[in-house]
Parts: sequence; structure tokens; C-alpha cells
Amino acid sequence: MKLFSTVLAALCFFPIACGGETPEQVVKTFFEAYENADGSALINCMSSEELSDINDYIDQLKETPEESADYLSMMGIEITAESMENMTAGDFVTALFNSPVYSDQLPDFSSAEFGEARIYGDRALVPVTIEDSMEEIELVLEDGDWKIVGNGMGML
Repeated sequence: MKLFSTVLAALCFFPIACGGETPEQVVKTFFEAYENADGSALINCMSSEELSDINDYIDQLKETPEESADYLSMMGIEITAESMENMTAGDFVTALFNSPVYSDQLPDFSSAEFGEARIYGDRALVPVTIEDSMEEIELVLEDGDWKIVGNGMGML
């Protein structure tokens, strides 16, 4: 559960929008994107509220690009001041996943098992089991597409 907490807390910055998929498919896509360090795909599965949060963070980084690049570099995330100008949320998440410091801490979610979603109107819960620990990821229906809510599994 601590492992889930750490990873999902880091992912709170990474909203996404998986179009036309069931809640279970969105959660599977989310975990596949995570496993493949694909920030753009991960972002496509998250709710608009979470996407807004990461975009706000990126906007803050862009206000002082040189300082932000130095700060990120100290954390092992290599983003130049020049690349920050056109950086998207997906770019940022991909850079984060590919940083040596962060990637060394990424858990292996390849054994994740996904249960059947329970749908309550415009909300859904999808059970995910990893290493005998089951948590539920919350999704919300936005413009006809299921998106992962930032507090999915109560950990973000």
C-alpha cells in the first residue's frame, strides 16, 4: 500500500483522457502507460481537474525557466529552459518517468489485476490488486469519457 501511495502521489500531477473506453479499460491503459513511461498516454486518462493542476505547475515552471531547469536537474529531471516553453503535461510526465532518480524508484505493476468496475451514475470504482493488496481507483465521466480522479484509491 505504501508503494501504491508513493507512485500515485507522484502521479497526481498527471491527468489523462482515454476516450470511449470502459472504466476498466481506462485503468488498464493508465497502468500500461505507467509501465511504458508514456506520459502523454498517462495524461490522457486523468480527469480535467488533475490536468488543470499539472498545467498550473508547468505554468509556474515556465515563469522562471532557468531556475526551474536547475531545480528539476537537482532532482534528476532533465528539462532545459528552452524546452520548457512548449512543454506539455505529457512531456513533463515522460521526462519525470525517464529521469534516473525517479525511474529507479518505479515499482513493477506488470502483475496488476483489474476487477470489474462498479458504476454509480457518473462515477466508477475499479478494484486493482497488486501483490495481494487491493485498492480501488475512482473515475469520473467527463464529456462521455471515463477519467481517473486525482484522489483515485484515496491516495492522491
